[in-house]
Amino acid sequence: MVKRWFFLIIGILVLPSLARADLTADRYSEVPAKEEAEGESVSAQPEGSGWASKSPNQKKNDFFLSGYTEAGKKSTAEDYEEEDTDNDYSYRNYHLKFEQKISDRLSYDIGSFIYDKDYDTQDSLDNISKIFKTNWSYYIRKLKEESLELDVRLNYKEKRFDNTPRSEYDQIRFAPTLTFKKKNLYTIDLTAGIDDYDYLVEGVKDQLKIFGKVGGKRYFLDKKLMLTSSYRIEQLEKKNIDRERTKHEVLGGFDYVFGLPWVYKITTRAGRGERDTKEEEERDEDYDYKYWQYYAKTEHRINPKLKTNLKYQYFKKDYVSADLDHRGFYIQNNWDYEILDDERKRVWLDFGIEHKDVDYTLKADNNYKKEAAEIKASYQRKKNWKVSAALEGNSYNFNDSSNDKKRYYAKLSGEKLFLDGDLILSLDLKYRYTNKEQENDKEQEAVRVAFRYRF
Repeated sequence: MVKRWFFLIIGILVLPSLARADLTADRYSEVPAKEEAEGESVSAQPEGSGWASKSPNQKKNDFFLSGYTEAGKKSTAEDYEEEDTDNDYSYRNYHLKFEQKISDRLSYDIGSFIYDKDYDTQDSLDNISKIFKTNWSYYIRKLKEESLELDVRLNYKEKRFDNTPRSEYDQIRFAPTLTFKKKNLYTIDLTAGIDDYDYLVEGVKDQLKIFGKVGGKRYFLDKKLMLTSSYRIEQLEKKNIDRERTKHEVLGGFDYVFGLPWVYKITTRAGRGERDTKEEEERDEDYDYKYWQYYAKTEHRINPKLKTNLKYQYFKKDYVSADLDHRGFYIQNNWDYEILDDERKRVWLDFGIEHKDVDYTLKADNNYKKEAAEIKASYQRKKNWKVSAALEGNSYNFNDSSNDKKRYYAKLSGEKLFLDGDLILSLDLKYRYTNKEQENDKEQEAVRVAFRYRF
């Protein structure tokens, strides 16, 4: 059933779009900045490279091919907040993406992903995911002061487990979004879609979700003040055991630009709602949970060479059927120092510290405090190459001191431009060392190779 839907939607979506793509493509020249939409695909760019997923000066008929391959070992504690689920695994990731701006009004991207995981001690979670994503964007109306854009996203996913066939499923997600923008005044977006999980083993686990979302931004005081809010509702076709049938999410906040060196900007967001861990790419479990989060961030541009920001975030999760309920907060402080920036080269330093405090409702021994510090140095020969080196240290102190651990990371990255910048190659080398109080020390490595080519 899922595959029939997939090919039907491809036909309905792609063929009419190609037929009408260039009818009125060249009437206007101004293109408003593109907002993130429901179901944004994972970026194909190298980590920390600074490449944009879509070039701001991308010309009509530019065609991009990008991708990466990455392999190594890591821990689930690096992927999400539940530190007590500190399971090591080996992984191999592959990605390929095509992008093209067909006209001033029509653009698209098509991407594929393969995520292959092999857990050291949790054999029931060993799995491979194969994902196809495509996004088509068409400006129905595009004027100098306003625009109406249709953005259609289609995702197809196959997830297969080595040892737990009851958890295997095919997923299809279809989500069109209409975005109306009034320049320097407001933005309104409306999304509706379906999310269908078809499990290979017959039973009660099949899920068909229908969802809708409305969001908006409103600007005041010459765009110094921006208010934003959104509401999302999701309805499960039938009630399943340990599943919330109706889920809601509400988000609100504001940005204010003071424009002063010591307090340049403040950003706040608050949200609450219900989600499913299956929707998160890093998670291999399948739990419903309720969440609440709030954060405030201030930016400070002390002088042209020195910038800093301070962020506080509170979070809380209550699971429907798992004993991972927890709450906590973290405080981050990051610094950027521009040592040199001229026509030929750039040298800069990044430094950050963090404190995190997490309490578990049902597992008090897993309560922990974390201290972290990171420093990164980068050197760039403009329009030629860039290298960076980073070191990070983390210290975890648990209620149960036998779980105490220290983790250290080292990362070396490099990029090189070829063919006048049309081809970019990058390499990331990662090393992690873990020292635990009651267990043997662990060393883990990973390597990532990426490219981006403009035809």
